[in-house]
Amino acid sequence: MLEQTVPLHLRGLPEPRVLRAAGIDIRTRIIERYICRQLEPYLHVPPAHRIAVDRSLRSQGVDSITALALRRKLVAALGVDVPAADLLRDDSVTEVAALLATLMTEPPAATPAPAPRPSAPEAPHSGAPAAGSPAGSAAGPAVESTAESAAAPGPGRAAPVPTAS
Repeated sequence: MLEQTVPLHLRGLPEPRVLRAAGIDIRTRIIERYICRQLEPYLHVPPAHRIAVDRSLRSQGVDSITALALRRKLVAALGVDVPAADLLRDDSVTEVAALLATLMTEPPAATPAPAPRPSAPEAPHSGAPAAGSPAGSAAGPAVESTAESAAAPGPGRAAPVPTAS
């Protein structure tokens, strides 16, 4: 009865906490078998045949779509995030299983808290300099007038040519 309530891709695999408690070799073999079972329908492996654990996944027909589907199942079942690119290298099932087993032993990466910012006095919100501060000081740079900035040469602008009047 329990078999019917458990999704197909999770059947036959212990919970991640139980799997983490197992030794690395046992964990690798369990994950190896799980990967093979998950790939069989995608690779159309006949019942009398098996996926070779010592041949690369790519040489056995794993393409990008299959790798993404496998990745989704591995993340859901094992609780570790494995990049799809790791499944598309020329690694064998055993090598991928060993990578996943190792990732499961590492503690989950905690998101580091952002460093506290030093509190600084707020600058005035208007374009005018703060009272008692000279233009261009810590309160902010002085703003040139529009006529001056249009006439002044800048990067990519030529100096204005005087016209005869």
